[in-house]
Amino acid sequence: MQLQEPAGELNAELLAKESATFAGAWIQHSPDFRIIVQFTENGDKTIQPYIENGPLADIAEVRAASVSLIELEAIQDTTWLAVRELDIPVASGINVFKNRVELYVVERQRFDDALQRLKINLSDKVEVITVNELGSDVAEIFAGLALTTCTSGFSVKNSSGTKGVTTAAHCSNTQSYGSTNLPFQSAAQGGQYDVQWHTAPGLTVRNLMNDGTYYRLVYGTKPRNSQMINEYVCKFGMTTLAGCGYITNKNYMPPCKDGYCYTSTFIYVHRDGVDLSEPGDSGGPWFSGNTAYGIMKGQNGTDAFYMAIDYISFLGLSVLTN
Repeated sequence: MQLQEPAGELNAELLAKESATFAGAWIQHSPDFRIIVQFTENGDKTIQPYIENGPLADIAEVRAASVSLIELEAIQDTTWLAVRELDIPVASGINVFKNRVELYVVERQRFDDALQRLKINLSDKVEVITVNELGSDVAEIFAGLALTTCTSGFSVKNSSGTKGVTTAAHCSNTQSYGSTNLPFQSAAQGGQYDVQWHTAPGLTVRNLMNDGTYYRLVYGTKPRNSQMINEYVCKFGMTTLAGCGYITNKNYMPPCKDGYCYTSTFIYVHRDGVDLSEPGDSGGPWFSGNTAYGIMKGQNGTDAFYMAIDYISFLGLSVLTN
C-alpha cells in the first residue's frame, strides 16, 4: 500500500514530462506486485531518471505500446464527436492495458447500421463493445433528507430484502425526494406507533444519516428499553436542522389527534435554549454516534419526542446497517 503513493507520483510526472511517448501505467498486484509502465519508444531509457535509487527501481516494468496516452485521448475525443451525431446512447473509455479506445453500446446492431449509413469510419485503435447497460448517475437516499412535507427517517429493509426509507405516519402518504416519487408501502399509527415507509425506485438506499455536518454511517440500533434517562441524543430535521438534547422522559404520552391516541412509550427530549422540533421535522432521525434511536414524532414548544426505533419491527422492517 505504501508503494502506491510513489507509483501515483511517477504516473503524474510521466504525464507531465513524457506525454509524447508515455502510453499509460498501472499497478499489478499478482502474481507479484509491480508497476507496469508503457512507452511507444525508448521506454527503458526514458524511465530511468524517474525511478533510479527510488522505491520503484526494482519493481517498475517497461512495456511497449503502439500509441501514446495523449494520442488515445485525442482519438477518443474525435470519435466521441463523430458518434454523438448518431443519437444513440454511447459511453467511452480508454483501456490502458490494451492500448485502445473503447466504445460501449447497448443497441449494437442499430449502432453498426448508423455507422454504415453515415459512412463513419472508426480508428483501428477503437474497439466497440456490446454491454447490457450504460452508466448512469447515482442518486442516494437516507435519513435526514427533506421530503415533500416531512423528513426522511432511517433506511430500512423488509424480510424479503426490499429497501426503503421511513418517516412519520402522521405525514402524508404521498412523499417525494427531489423529483423522485417514493411509493407508499405501509404505516402504523396510534398506540406506540407513528411510522410509515416508502420504497425509492431509481435511488440507492444507503445506511447513512445526515447529522448537519456530515453523512454518518448507521451501524446499529438501540431499543427503547436500553435508552437511558439523561442520555444525550441528537436529531436532524429539515426545518430546525441539527440539534441535540437530553432524554428527560421515556414514558411520554402524546395527546390524541385526528382520531389516533397513543400509549406512554414515546421518548421526550429537552435542552435549554435549543429548538428541537418544528413542523417539517417529523419523521427525521434521532441517534447517538452511529446508532439509531428513533423517529421524530412531534414537538412540545421547543422540546421534541420520538418513537423508539425498535417499534418499526411491527411493519416487518429492520434498520439498514450495512
